[in-house]
Amino acid sequence: MTPAPSAVNLAHIQGLRPFLDERIIGQEHVIPKVVPIVQNGELGLADPKRPKGTFLLLGPTGVGKTEITLLITEYIYQDVQKHCIRLDMSEYQNQESLGLLLGKDNSSRGNLGRFYDRAEGRGVILFDEIEKAHPRVLDIFLQVLDAGRITVANGDTLNLCNFYIVATSNIGADALMELKNSPMATVERFIEDLAAAELRPEVLARFNVRCVFQKLGYAAQKKIAAIMLGKELKLLREKGYQLEAGEGVLELLVSQGVEPRLGVRRMRATAETLCRHAVREALMAGQPASGTLRVQHGSLAITPA
Repeated sequence: MTPAPSAVNLAHIQGLRPFLDERIIGQEHVIPKVVPIVQNGELGLADPKRPKGTFLLLGPTGVGKTEITLLITEYIYQDVQKHCIRLDMSEYQNQESLGLLLGKDNSSRGNLGRFYDRAEGRGVILFDEIEKAHPRVLDIFLQVLDAGRITVANGDTLNLCNFYIVATSNIGADALMELKNSPMATVERFIEDLAAAELRPEVLARFNVRCVFQKLGYAAQKKIAAIMLGKELKLLREKGYQLEAGEGVLELLVSQGVEPRLGVRRMRATAETLCRHAVREALMAGQPASGTLRVQHGSLAITPA
């Protein structure tokens, strides 16, 4: 019998929704689908013979699919590097790649076994771009979803029932451009139909939740730019540089940090590059590196306080 959660644990589980609401921008329809499954897993309500929760996240690149996975890992397990096993399925496109995943001989455990050991048998496994996996790799994936365990090359059986399993896919990403003015329910139906045509039905049927992420509008892009800028300014404050954003800074971040094919994936790097350029140029010129960031010739400069 699973013991009742303590008041502290319960408060932590209840805090997942506001934690994600604050950090996942423009995908408000996704969070209510994901959170109950994670809460079930943390409350011991999941099937003990299967993974704690299984998610298929559909949509274009750079809209939050990987980000929500990393945030869930951070919130539940604190250490993302340790407890998030991220497997890029573009590396497992042929049958020989099974050896890379599970080990090539009876002395090896493959990438999955190595990462499993690092995670101490609990965490989140992310299968990125699942549609790129070889059919034999998909067979392994089915076993993971169904039985919650997998045997690696050296004969060891990995128990995956203490993991959440997340698969992402870009299926239908191009079609989303044509559906940008359609109701979300129509978009979800269309993308799920495409996924059903491209992925095997038995794969789709084994997920607790299937979520379609929509393209981010300008308002959402600007909010994400503000978040990334805030993180960079916090880091610079810790180094002794007191900076605030002036007019046009967020707009510049959006114009340089958003790409049609990558979404907002480069926004963090853009904020880092522009802010650090401004600080570096001020320091190299022997000027104060604190003050107000302003737009100058497609980059940022500092007006001293």
